[in-house]
Amino acid sequence: MEKNIKKQIDIINQRIKELNSLYRIAAGKSGISDGEVCIWSTLLCGEEEYSQQDLSDLLFLPKQTVNSIVSNLIKRGFVYLEHVPGTRNRKVIRLTQEGREYGESKVMWIFNAEQKALEQTDPEQVQSAIKMIEKYILSFKKEIEEK
Repeated sequence: MEKNIKKQIDIINQRIKELNSLYRIAAGKSGISDGEVCIWSTLLCGEEEYSQQDLSDLLFLPKQTVNSIVSNLIKRGFVYLEHVPGTRNRKVIRLTQEGREYGESKVMWIFNAEQKALEQTDPEQVQSAIKMIEKYILSFKKEIEEK
């Protein structure tokens, strides 16, 4: 493997790990897990209805992890599951009033920090970075599937 390409791969992976570490640090400051941060982000900031399967697919988290986090949120009175009419067993996750208040007071600061950080970045650089990482992931996925 060419040294320059290997170095670039290492840098990309290190930056992704550093970003994940920042989420773990932020989650720790809120007293929750980084997986829970992902779910709070979707429930507080998402514009759709999500089932546990949807969250697993969207967040690339194992179903068991999502189910465990959602079960914990249910026990704490922050969310409840609502059956979707016309479906056999699809249930969407709904925030309770207590859950919305908790999320907004304890977790929303993380998403506001994300927004402020991105606002400090050139929009063209953001779009270029998104396109690059999407292309890299698509190509990497293709290489893995061919083996």
